[in-house]
Amino acid sequence: MSQKVVTISLSSILLLFIMSGAALASDFRFGKQYADHTYVGPFNISNNKAKQAKSKLASDFSELQSKLEVNLIYQDIQFSLPPEAIKFDIDMTLANATSGEDNPIIAIVSREALQTVLSQELPKIQFSENAIDSIATGIEEELQTGIMPRNVHITDYFGVDEIQTEVIASSEYSIDGISPSLSKAIHALDQSVIGPFESFSMLEVLTSSEVGPLTDEELTLLTSMLYTATLQTNFQIDERNISTAITTDIQAGFEAAMNQTLGLDYKFTNPNKTEFTIQADWSAGAINVSLEGRPLYYTYEPSVTNIETYKPRTVRQYSAFVNDGQVVVSQEGKDGVEAIVKRTLSVDGKVIDTEDVSEDFYAPIHRIEIHPLSNENSSAIENTNSEGADLPQDEETTSDNRTETSNPGEAGNVDEPGIEESTEGEIIYDKSGLPKSGK
Repeated sequence: MSQKVVTISLSSILLLFIMSGAALASDFRFGKQYADHTYVGPFNISNNKAKQAKSKLASDFSELQSKLEVNLIYQDIQFSLPPEAIKFDIDMTLANATSGEDNPIIAIVSREALQTVLSQELPKIQFSENAIDSIATGIEEELQTGIMPRNVHITDYFGVDEIQTEVIASSEYSIDGISPSLSKAIHALDQSVIGPFESFSMLEVLTSSEVGPLTDEELTLLTSMLYTATLQTNFQIDERNISTAITTDIQAGFEAAMNQTLGLDYKFTNPNKTEFTIQADWSAGAINVSLEGRPLYYTYEPSVTNIETYKPRTVRQYSAFVNDGQVVVSQEGKDGVEAIVKRTLSVDGKVIDTEDVSEDFYAPIHRIEIHPLSNENSSAIENTNSEGADLPQDEETTSDNRTETSNPGEAGNVDEPGIEESTEGEIIYDKSGLPKSGK
């Protein structure tokens, strides 16, 4: 008896629901208006009857179609989806609209047109039928707001197995042995993940308590390897420094110096919508650093396009504590270097663009010689100074030293041959900070 009552009650509720729905549909057919604050995307259909709302949306959708701009983004390439591939369904939009609320625009993306565009723009990627349908559905969801332009990252709408990850950049440095701390640093760097639009700081990773104390030289070596790898991608370099002097371990133009005391860091940002993983290890007498992720569209190839050497000068200092006939070298000289780095972007071996990366300059380190202070050269220097001659700016002197500068192999004259002067008599200095007399 009770079961029948329950059955009848449920049937009655269902019947009332159907009748209410039919009455609601009937109300719109017979002229009931949409309530206040009824929107379809950005378009207001409040206080419009169904026929009026359809006519208004037809005009709004036509204008929207003329302004349609859908940009499809895959990693480092962006291309447009033609407006003809998209159709706005007015009837379906109104059928799903709720009076008094914000409602989505129903758009339909042609799967065939989408597949054609993707195969033309990304010929190396074979999209499955499921991937095409998933991407099309994603675009339709993005178009529900009706706000233009729309930037659609297609990697959001297909599975991780659709495009396999691979090594996209790498760097290698041969070394017979490494310290325990450097070994721990390599292990800490290994498997670091840089998420979409995420920034990465080398100091944060390599100065953790798990790594242990590292020298700035070890930090610089490992960081320069990662910098070399990131130059082979579209990653954005946020902070990068170089040392005051070039090192023989790292090629000029590819150094990323670290200094824990000064807080000099190496930072970069992943501008892609997919994540990348750093792989780092030491084996077979070499440190290897690589970046693994979904392949990029362009191939990035950095190179040193120009390198220029600046010879050091010889700075002579005179001291009463140096015996006659003796010359003490207090600092060996070292060449200065200027390296210009550029990067080419190519597709299938065809260069698309060339961009500037950096201009690194390492000033020369001047050779410093300490000569005996004899009466002859002491009076010569005093006479020269009394005549008002300008000494070069980079001279160094101690309390009991007198200093003069010359090119290697020249006599110790203060006035150097070949110094260029402007019309006002001002001395022109080169990049070494000394008067011009050749490199």
